[in-house]
Amino acid sequence: MNLGLLIAAMAVGQGAIFAVQTWLLANGRFELLSWFGTHYSFAIFGIILTDGGTSTILARDVARLSGSQDSSDEFWQSFCEIVVFRLSVVMLLGCAAAVYVATLTADGFSRSYLLCILPGLLVWTGNATGLLDGLKLSGIGGMTGSLAYVASAVALALAPNASPEMAGMILGGAFSGGYVLAVLAQWTILSRLGWTPRIRKTTAAGLVLAFKNGAAMMFQLVPGQIGWRVQLTLSAVYLGPEATAVLTYVKQIVNAVTMIVMTVVRVDFPGLVQKVSRTAEHSFRTIAEAQKTTLFCAIAFTVGAITVSLLSYIVPQSRFAAAAHALLMFSPTILTTAISAMMAQGMIALGAYAAVARITAIGAAAGIAASYLLIVPLGLYAILAGELVSHILGFALMHIDISRFGRLRGSRLERAAT
Repeated sequence: MNLGLLIAAMAVGQGAIFAVQTWLLANGRFELLSWFGTHYSFAIFGIILTDGGTSTILARDVARLSGSQDSSDEFWQSFCEIVVFRLSVVMLLGCAAAVYVATLTADGFSRSYLLCILPGLLVWTGNATGLLDGLKLSGIGGMTGSLAYVASAVALALAPNASPEMAGMILGGAFSGGYVLAVLAQWTILSRLGWTPRIRKTTAAGLVLAFKNGAAMMFQLVPGQIGWRVQLTLSAVYLGPEATAVLTYVKQIVNAVTMIVMTVVRVDFPGLVQKVSRTAEHSFRTIAEAQKTTLFCAIAFTVGAITVSLLSYIVPQSRFAAAAHALLMFSPTILTTAISAMMAQGMIALGAYAAVARITAIGAAAGIAASYLLIVPLGLYAILAGELVSHILGFALMHIDISRFGRLRGSRLERAAT
């Protein structure tokens, strides 16, 4: 049921934005689509940084509750300490936004949008996504989160004829309003289930632990997120609004498909853990055998995306011709992203958390460098090259680490047998 609700939330939320983007593309509103795509991507990055993976920590804490009053008080103290960590992140983001608006941009849309999204980031520090996940209500959490996407979609539909400054205010205000609605919906649902929020006094030791765990979780998320935002910025600077509009539109499709594949990755994970625990030697074949469903889904979606993009060429002089060509270009990244995720899951199943973060950072840096060096001669193909470099390098490094780990484990088992 949770999986179904998560997919439904994705269809409602991201589907609404995709529908409005399609309408803008069909009407040639490339400038607004480029503005929105670039700024919304960074706004979502701000949401990701604000949470920093701390929802996973809270979900784990909820699952471990014994039901006693002492354990409940301990949880709410941990929650308050995590909120302090989130607030510190938002303060840094707010300072960075203020400096950018004051010194680096004269763009009216950017100024308005950046200032208007800050209240949404502030409210998101109190999000209860982790509590819902820990209570096995992740589907409901996904549905509440879709409210924020729908709010931005409605605002985008209302903004085509507005001035840049007004469009920025409309879209930025809708972004914040959407996340306010999402957080209110989460706590309304939890309150009806007996989970009324409680404020508890924080401790120095608890804050240190919250910052340590939050920073560790964030470090695993940041490299890949930064890589895509840098590539998007390169497109906006070097290729112009029309190419950037097409890129954001197509990546919306690719990312939506990839997110569906990632839900299958999570379903395959328990079987993967059992597989690697019983096998002495580890390789890509071992990892793939335990995640056959993920691999088959990735291949099917890749073939489907290629087929759809080829069929789009049948429509003569369509406004979607450029988007169809870009979709054909980026379709292979559905498969390469899935394979990289499968390898990362293999390393996580082996307990190699730090190694995954290190390899992710190396791959993202290599991808950014490739895109930067090739953006002028190759255009959008440079963005594709950057993604493929990141995935292929990450796959190679993770394959080496997994094989080495397997050999070390095999040697230990042989010594134990003798």
